[in-house]
Parts: sequence; structure tokens; C-alpha cells
Amino acid sequence: MSEPSAEVERVLQRLSSGPLLEAGVDLAIQAALDRPLAEAVDAGRAVALVVGIVDEPRLARALSTVVHPALDRQRQRLAAGDPPLGAFLPEGAAALLEEIAEGTRPPRGGWVRRLVDPADVRELLAPVLQETLLAFARKLPLVSGVEEGKAGKLLGGLARGLAQGAGERAQKLADLGRGVLGGLGAEMEKRVVSAAREYSQGAVEPLRDAFAERLASDDGRAILRRMRAHAVEVLLATPASELASDLEGAARAPLDRLVARTVAHDLARPDVQRMLREEVEAFLAERAGRTVREALDEWGATDAAVAEARIALVRAARATVASPAFEAWLAELLA
Repeated sequence: MSEPSAEVERVLQRLSSGPLLEAGVDLAIQAALDRPLAEAVDAGRAVALVVGIVDEPRLARALSTVVHPALDRQRQRLAAGDPPLGAFLPEGAAALLEEIAEGTRPPRGGWVRRLVDPADVRELLAPVLQETLLAFARKLPLVSGVEEGKAGKLLGGLARGLAQGAGERAQKLADLGRGVLGGLGAEMEKRVVSAAREYSQGAVEPLRDAFAERLASDDGRAILRRMRAHAVEVLLATPASELASDLEGAARAPLDRLVARTVAHDLARPDVQRMLREEVEAFLAERAGRTVREALDEWGATDAAVAEARIALVRAARATVASPAFEAWLAELLA
């Protein structure tokens, strides 16, 4: 290889020791920024690049090596400081949240009604409600010294009616309810109302425990599995347009304001900036010593990225050398 000429050495010296190199880089950047966007981004190549990079094993690796460790670090940070959620929301967030809640309509699509089969709900809850009514019936006041009075017997029948088959349960309950109200005298009805009031005050915790026990039982878990399978089946069969239409029920204007203000508010917080910086540093520390090529190789993106970068750089270079500013810059370099 021949030695560079004195003229080449002089040019290289000027580039390495003065501001001309930075000026040349600035020219290239400005030329790239002035290119039409449609020329800078090719939709077909962009899609091909993403499709070529993204696959299940790579995404799984990214989740296990990047996303999950980052989430674990953030949970530890939050646990150490234990800030309330409101600390991450801007001033006036409470009013925006109320506006969002008030202005958001519930989903109207038929898919919502189809998510849960009423027969499954009845089968799941009937034993709990039956036991609750039976427990209430046992606590009713005595009538004429008899331990289980007329009211107790009637409510006991109402409770047992919950165990009827799903097909006839509604009519049975209606008939039993009318029997309860019609079979009580005025005085006894007052006592029943009073007993119901007292019972309801202390029934919440036992009822909650009974629900928890029912859900944890073999039968309860089997019903829940059936309900989940049914819900998934309904969701998968629901037209996407129907789901998208229900998303429009959100109060968009206050939601947009809340998101914009929250992002700006959080990015201005020193602790959030520190958190972001630490996450970037942790990402780089996990890949210490790797080159850019090795990082791209991890995603199988090296060839595609190099090809795309070459296209972009060649176009930017052509635009740069064609500009009068480059001609002036080159004349100064060679002067």
C-alpha cells in the first residue's frame, strides 16, 4: 500500500484537528432531515425488517432478559420508597379521573352479555345463598315457643328452593317468596324485618368466607374453569369491529389530557429520570463488551440493518454532495 500524498495528509490533518469534520457531519444530517419522508421510509422494507426480526424465541428471550428484570427492579424500588399512586399523577388528576369515569359508557356489544352463562353463576352461588338463608331462618324469633316458627319454615323452604334445577328455579323462588310474605302475621313480619336487619349487620364476613370456601372447593373450581373457557370462546368468536366499537365508549378528551399531563409530569420528576437512566445503564451493563454488530446478531437483524443503513446513508450522501453548502465546505477543506 502506497504512502498517502502530502495533500491527503494535509486534508486528513485538517479534518481531525479542526471544526471541519463536525461541519461536514452537520451537512449530512441536515441533508437527511430535508429528504421527503416518503423517500426516507419505505413501507415494504420496514415491514420486511420487522417481520424478519420478530419471532417467538427472540420475543421470549427479550421478555426474560430485558422486560422481566426491569419490572423486578422497579418493584423493588417502589417497595423501598412506597410512594402512593397519586405521586405519579399530575395536579388535577382526580378531577380528570372523575370526568373519565362519568363520561365512559359501559360496553354495549352483545359479547358482554354472552361472556358469562347465567346458569354457571347460579350453580356457583346457589349453595352459598342457600346456606345464608338457612342460617337466617335458624335465627328467626320463636313463635308460640316453637323453635322453628312459621317464618322459619317458610324461609327454610325458600332456601331449599335455591337447590332446585336451573330451569325451574326462577318460578319456584317467586312462589316461595310470595309464600313467605303472605304467610306471616303483621307482628311476626315486624320481627322478621328486625331480625333480618340484625342478621345483615353481621353477615358480611361469614358470607365472604362462604364465597371464598365455595370458590376454593373442587366443584367451585370446576365451574370457574368452565366459565373461563366459555368467556374465552365468546371473546374469540366476537367480531373485532364489535370490540373496537366498544372501545370508543371511553371519554377520549379527558383521557388524552390525563395521559399527556401524566407523561410530562413523570418525565420532569428527578426520581423518574434517575430510574430511566438506571434502566439504560442496567441494559448496557448486561451487554458490556459487545459491539453493535453483536447486539444486532442477537436479534438476527445485522444483514437487514446494514442493508437499510446503506440505502439511507447513500441517499443522504448524494443529497449532501449535491448541495451548494457541501461545495463551500469542500473548498474550505482543500484550501
